[in-house]
Amino acid sequence: MCWLSPAAAREAIPLASEWSFHLGDLPVGAEGGVSDPSGWQSVSLPHNWNRMGGTAQRREDYQNVKGQGWYRRSFQTPEKLGDRHVWVQFDAASVIADVWVNGVHLSRHAGAFAGFRFDATKALKPTGDNLLVVRVDNSSPRDKGSPTADVIPMNGDWPMYGGLYRPASLIVTGPLRIAMEDFGGPGIYAGTTKVEGGKARVRVLTRLENGLPGTARGTVQFRILDRDGTAVARAAAPFGIAAGSGSTARTEVEALLDVSDAHLWDGLRDPYLYRVSVRLLDRAGRQLDEVEQPLGIRTMRIDPQTGFWLNGRQVPLHGVSRHQDRLGKGWAITPADIAEDTAIIREIGANTVRLAHYQHADEAYRQMDEAGMVVWAEIPLVDRSAPWYSETTTEAFAANAEQQLRELIRQAYNHPSIAVWSIANEVNLEAAKGRGTSNARPLLERLQAVVHAEDPLRPATLADCCGTIVEDNKPGLDSVAGITDVIGYNRYHGWYGNTVDLLGRDLDRLHARFPRQPISISEYGAGGALTQHTDDPQGGPIAAFGRPHPEEFQSWLLEESWKQIAARPYVWASWVWNLFDFSNELRLEGDLTDTNDKGLVTFDRKARKDAFYLYKANWSPEPVLHLAERRHVARAYPVADVKAYANTGMVSLTLNGRPLGEARCETGICRWTGVELAPGENRLEASGTRDGKRVADTVVWTFEGKPGLYHIRAGTLEQQRARDGVLWGSDVFSTGGAGHFRDRPSMARGGEPGPVRPVLGTQNQAAYGSWREGDFSYAIPVPNGRYKVRLHFFEPDEKLAAGARQFDVLAEGRKAARIDVRREAKAAWTALTRDIPVMVADGKLDLAFKPVVGSAIVSGIEVLPE
Repeated sequence: MCWLSPAAAREAIPLASEWSFHLGDLPVGAEGGVSDPSGWQSVSLPHNWNRMGGTAQRREDYQNVKGQGWYRRSFQTPEKLGDRHVWVQFDAASVIADVWVNGVHLSRHAGAFAGFRFDATKALKPTGDNLLVVRVDNSSPRDKGSPTADVIPMNGDWPMYGGLYRPASLIVTGPLRIAMEDFGGPGIYAGTTKVEGGKARVRVLTRLENGLPGTARGTVQFRILDRDGTAVARAAAPFGIAAGSGSTARTEVEALLDVSDAHLWDGLRDPYLYRVSVRLLDRAGRQLDEVEQPLGIRTMRIDPQTGFWLNGRQVPLHGVSRHQDRLGKGWAITPADIAEDTAIIREIGANTVRLAHYQHADEAYRQMDEAGMVVWAEIPLVDRSAPWYSETTTEAFAANAEQQLRELIRQAYNHPSIAVWSIANEVNLEAAKGRGTSNARPLLERLQAVVHAEDPLRPATLADCCGTIVEDNKPGLDSVAGITDVIGYNRYHGWYGNTVDLLGRDLDRLHARFPRQPISISEYGAGGALTQHTDDPQGGPIAAFGRPHPEEFQSWLLEESWKQIAARPYVWASWVWNLFDFSNELRLEGDLTDTNDKGLVTFDRKARKDAFYLYKANWSPEPVLHLAERRHVARAYPVADVKAYANTGMVSLTLNGRPLGEARCETGICRWTGVELAPGENRLEASGTRDGKRVADTVVWTFEGKPGLYHIRAGTLEQQRARDGVLWGSDVFSTGGAGHFRDRPSMARGGEPGPVRPVLGTQNQAAYGSWREGDFSYAIPVPNGRYKVRLHFFEPDEKLAAGARQFDVLAEGRKAARIDVRREAKAAWTALTRDIPVMVADGKLDLAFKPVVGSAIVSGIEVLPE
């Protein structure tokens, strides 16, 4: 929290180094410095003790201990302290923090994300060293008797790292001061109430505190400073505040300042920032305190039909979400880390950011101000609206949610980038999963009232996942739509069930149902693994909660999602989930462990996935051209589609120097279908022009086979190399039926997945890892000539008797075989192969699988030229 004053009456002393840390609880006396020195280590802030995520196997330094961690260090009493006050300030501590100075318990803070400060003055020694001790506790709220039982969040798709993970400092103030005990806020709060004819009116509220024994009077001076430090508006107001009399007295002073020829904060176009300076003067005119805060003069409104408006112009908002963790650091990040994230946000061309699912560092909001981003800020009320020990909201739980909301609003109030305050995310998710009931509406209505009281200039919002339409809900699942001023919908059509084409229809239905409530897409996305690839993202089902997560599937689903979102101007904003991969305690998905891989960029920020460039091509004004599938180097098939993401309108492509023609780019996507690859290396080069600037990109693929040769894994998105070294591709060129893959056994909590059940009677498991079932066909491009088609089958249903599944295989329109897998293989989960000779004369091998009894099935198809 960078709310420091240039005045001598207020000074800041950083407490970054010389800390000692002990993981685990300590006996009574530790708060006063009485403890065994062994087990302590030297650390600097920011610091947290948990580590996880970002690696294929569980990382060697994995650490997920929940419980207590102790920090201590000494500091000197400031010289000539007199009647001044000394505050210990922590920009965050996760989850609960108890603070002692010289064995005196100052207070406890409950909540992992907001800053807080305690008055340590009475606990200080007159001179010399003082001992500062902090006990931090990130115990699970699920544990019986946990101190975090009523502290949100109760759950979430991210780990609650423990520690003092943001900076700490001592703040020295006078007894008469701008408020320090104001939910961690700066004590001054400025907002634009009107912009008209180039003139802006700014309201500044200042809260004052008096710790003196007598009544205090004086003047509050208000100034608005431009970028050069020149005052462009001034005001002054007298104040009178009663005596402290053993406690702190408080009052408020308000001023309206008019700025002529106001330079607007205008998002990406021109994120101009003023500063608001508030000085506290005594009756003799001596300065007692001063606080400065950022000010962006702007107007924002959100319309249910036309979306978001900034300074009177319509601005479709499109952007990304961000978690605060980093590979190897957890939450203990630096301003440079945040700056790197901000640069990537700007690179992709986003104009809005959802800082999820909690209050982020003040530095993050500051950088969003300077970048011109429009921000969704929120509190961590996630998954449920009650503690684990109760089916209903308790007062302690509600009070903590309200506290964290007031902290967020007051600490981040002056950041012009913030457009909405979010009070919840997927708050009824647990009930939607059948785990108890949800009655979140009373709590959400209470929190919305807090937003309106704290900040009448910004709307309240929430992110809804489940139970939106009341009449669709099962008993115990409530609807939270229609409560807040505006709303976001978390929708994962095509990932967590349904099909991706349902997204637009779903939005239209919600818009019609709640016509007065502006709608946004607060989350949509898909996992993407850099080492897992598919030849056709529609060739089989996605294992959303497992493996694989082909990078090409992520790209395809986001392409289809973005088309539907962009076509609906009433959607006031959309945020992809997520910009970066982030850590998770339980996920074993894609090619990573303990990681959510829905990021457009890897956890270490080093690799941009293909989908990153889809959005860059649609959002960035800079020339963009990116050939997709650059990591899908090993190609199993002689024919492939080529795709580029570009904003150049047209793109030219060559293969090994041979022109393949131009493609027109629609919604940033340029395609060349049915490109024939040569055996060995295939060099693809693309080029285009935007605003007179030529851009180009190159990828190199390797085709391992020869024309007409195919090894197809039916019903799956996943390639696999067989034991004999042959690369089997994923399902391609199919129509109809449904894909299935063999399930892994269930995982123990936090454990590793077990092996896939093998099919008997074969060494080639690549041909039997999945299957396509139903009434379906294949149209495989091949040169004219003679082929042997080798079909691989197994019966996955052990209850199915011989004769219960019979089907015909047709090749080139003629019946080639009738198959009864259970009868011919003699047992379920046992391999069966059949060879069919075929003559192709039209450049396409047609295979059809037509049910006779039950449904048809095939697990592998080999096309072997003769």
